[in-house]
This record gives sequence, C-alpha cells and structure tokens, in this order.
Amino acid sequence: MSKNLKITKIIGISPGTRYVGFAIFYGSELRDWGVKNIEGRWSKEKQKRIMAFISDLIGQHNPNVLVVKTLHPSRTSPNLNRLVAKIKESAERKRLKLYQYSIKELESFFYPDARINKRALTEKVAEKYSVLSHELKREKTIINPYYIRMFESVALGSLCLYQLDRHTKTKTSSHHKKHAKK
Repeated sequence: MSKNLKITKIIGISPGTRYVGFAIFYGSELRDWGVKNIEGRWSKEKQKRIMAFISDLIGQHNPNVLVVKTLHPSRTSPNLNRLVAKIKESAERKRLKLYQYSIKELESFFYPDARINKRALTEKVAEKYSVLSHELKREKTIINPYYIRMFESVALGSLCLYQLDRHTKTKTSSHHKKHAKK
C-alpha cells in the first residue's frame, strides 16, 4: 500500500435530543463507539453542548467523512431537525464529506431480503463487529433501549465504508480499463 494513500476516517452520528450515538472508523477498523447522554430540557445551550461534543469528536479524530442518520419524518421534532441542520453546517464548514442514510437503508444493507426491526439490526451489527457483543448483551437486558443509537452509528459507518469502497473499486476499475485501451 502506498504511503500517499490517506486512510478514510469516518464518524457515524445517530442524533437525538437526549442521546447521541457515535462510531469512529479508521479505514475498516471500528476504533471507538458509544452513547453520549446530554441531560436537561431542550434549549439552545443543550444544542451547543451536543454540537461541542460532536466538534470534539471531529477535532480528536480528524475524519474525512461524517455520516448522519436521516430522520424519519414521523419520528422527529423541530429541535431535532435544527440539530441535524447544525451538524450538516458543521460538516460543510469543516469540509467533510457528508452522507446520510435512513434506518430503512441500514436495514436493507444488513438484511437485503427481509424486513427487520431495530433489535434485529443491533444483533446483525454486533455479529459483524464482535467487539460490540458486551453492549448487545446489556441492551437486551434493559427495558428502554439505550445503546440503539450507538448500534445505528456503527451501522451508518459500516454502510458508508461499503459504499465508499465500492465507489473506489469502480473508479479504479474504470481507470485501469481506460489505460489498457491506450
């Protein structure tokens, strides 16, 4: 591998007004993951704390790509919509490639031939990334899903990685075909 190739670093974000899931990928390696609990009633100050957390992740990991969950129109709020708009603005300001995927797209990626629920998605993600098995066990024992946003973030990063890799291979293949004709 050439030293000039830059590793793709991806931060996956599953936004929420109380919990923010995140996943950090360095190439295909899942480096960090978790859920940040932001306490308190919604306010501009709370939005600033969430944005500061995301900015800290970006500053710490220096990603090339930010991938954010697309909000379902019936499961969102004006506050959450504003938060996502701020995340997008931040990505643009920091010149990050921004991708968004819906839960349906994640489910289709992990289970192409079946309709599934979020719990089945978490199991598939933990199957692909065995380091998450501890969080999966904990998630199964609690009544209110806590880690679901983290699993969504990992799934977002995984799908983005797959699509970027596929795009790179397609470009490389086209490049080789073009030069072979000369």
